[in-house]
Amino acid sequence: MPGKDKMAYFNLSADCEATQPAVDNAALGRRAAKGLRDILGNEGWHGTFFVIPTDLKAHKKMYQDLQKEGHEVGLHVHPAAQGYAEFLGIYGPDMQREIIGQAADTYAQVMGARPRAFCMGYGSANDHTYPVLVELGFRHGMCSVPGRILPECAAVWAGAPLFMHYAHPYNRVLSGDLDFIEIPNTIDWESRMWGGKHPQDLRVELVDAKNHFYTIEKSLRRQIEEKVPVRLIHCATHNTFEYGNPKDFRRETLLGIITHFKNIARDKGLEPASITLEKAAELYRRRAKKTKTDLQLDRRGYLK
Repeated sequence: MPGKDKMAYFNLSADCEATQPAVDNAALGRRAAKGLRDILGNEGWHGTFFVIPTDLKAHKKMYQDLQKEGHEVGLHVHPAAQGYAEFLGIYGPDMQREIIGQAADTYAQVMGARPRAFCMGYGSANDHTYPVLVELGFRHGMCSVPGRILPECAAVWAGAPLFMHYAHPYNRVLSGDLDFIEIPNTIDWESRMWGGKHPQDLRVELVDAKNHFYTIEKSLRRQIEEKVPVRLIHCATHNTFEYGNPKDFRRETLLGIITHFKNIARDKGLEPASITLEKAAELYRRRAKKTKTDLQLDRRGYLK
């Protein structure tokens, strides 16, 4: 087995939200999740499924089986599916605690234990979110989309860290010493979409495999240069596409992404492997110490 400095990890995270009001297609959600499981299974890999409460209740046994098979099942939240306004980032800590707490209660009823992994719909969050998550027992997850500037979704992440880090207790776009590991999805920090409001990220359904190749290569190269504690390519998608259909474009794109990742990693002298976000966070905790944030103004351009 290669040493820890020779590994490159890949995680596929699926936001499972087919029963939310905007989609309302539980059967599609089931087919998509099974298709993703099969794609990962063909590689001998495991992924992370973030599931909203109504999807959990609709397909209880399937998600229990996924967890038994070694996949990670975390909590996903879309407040509108629980009768609240759509975007969590408009709420203060008390309402966030209520919304996320209710969802976590449903998760515990279905899965038999409290959730530890969390993903926020739309990346909609504010400076109250991370402390609330820690208070509710969450240990890691994905709230941020580095570079996203969507105030209409209460999702502003300009300047947020590109890679895995400890969250900050007071400022969502800083790394800090809060015991929550934020694991952003992989982005191309130089490419913009949606009128400049969103970075091209490694979301399967956004572009084709050729475009995703450059995002993977650029991110992995930078992680090597910056000597990050855990090299991770984090790919995201949703259970709203026909991943079980061999002719579906998104399935073909995901297969291309996996092939690109393995080829790029090996080309850089690294051994490719899959990892759940839970195991990635555990590895990060072993390798990276929490430190107090020390901000320094760049004064190089000041005249003496």
